[in-house]
Amino acid sequence: MTVSYFLQTLVTGISSGMVSYMMVAGMSLIISGMNMVNFGQGAFFVLGTYLCYSLVPVVGFIPALIIIPFVVGFLGWFVERAVRPLFGKNMLYIMLLTFGVAYIVCDAMVMVWGYSIRLLTLPKFLNGSIAIFGIRFPVYYLFMIVVGALIAFAFWFMINKTKLGMLMRAIIKDREMVACLGINVNRLFSIMFMIGMGIAGLGGVINAPITGMSPKEGLSIFGNIMPILMIGGMRNMNGCLPAALLVGLVNAFGAIFFPQFYNLLPAALMVICMFIRPNGVFSKKEA
Repeated sequence: MTVSYFLQTLVTGISSGMVSYMMVAGMSLIISGMNMVNFGQGAFFVLGTYLCYSLVPVVGFIPALIIIPFVVGFLGWFVERAVRPLFGKNMLYIMLLTFGVAYIVCDAMVMVWGYSIRLLTLPKFLNGSIAIFGIRFPVYYLFMIVVGALIAFAFWFMINKTKLGMLMRAIIKDREMVACLGINVNRLFSIMFMIGMGIAGLGGVINAPITGMSPKEGLSIFGNIMPILMIGGMRNMNGCLPAALLVGLVNAFGAIFFPQFYNLLPAALMVICMFIRPNGVFSKKEA
């Protein structure tokens, strides 16, 4: 493998990891703050992709990149309202309900867009490649990395440096105490759920020009993010980014060196990591 090919594969893996991060970060926020597993996350990721197909010809790619996360987040508000009566009950009920929501969203996408796999044409300013130190990289892959890095920084800043993030961290630690202080916990749950779904929708928009998807993939894509969740730590939001990048690089280099085992590599890595650190490789060690 030449140096240029190695670096190009590295960029491919990092860009793929950034897209995965956008879906997993929202998932981790919902799990950590609301103590629930949202099986509808993948469906709303794909919904962001299909909304992009319809909206980009009308408003352009960049406006769609801004609008669609808000639309998906707003739709997530309705899901949170439907799930709310089940808070505090057996988590299995919530898992089944969100899985049902995923089916509804996927069937709705089939009704609107059909079963055909679509791929968005890149806008001209993001098409082609750029030379860096004599090595050519796809412009859009670099764009994906930049957007992913900005989202990761914004997510970190919100959680660690804002009043909203302080309240979210307080809910994760002790939601009963937060409620006793007069904070509207249900409102915070709605905000957290909408943010989590909105980030997933953004990932779907970023993914639209790269991977052709069908509506039914919203039901299976959840399995693709489980290795990232388990490696990073189910309740460890800080572990999402390094875990997503690790899995992205494993996929990129695995497709070259072990093409026959390409689909098994993330799952195998997850199993190995769970033997070493069951709570997540990037989670803090328990005292």
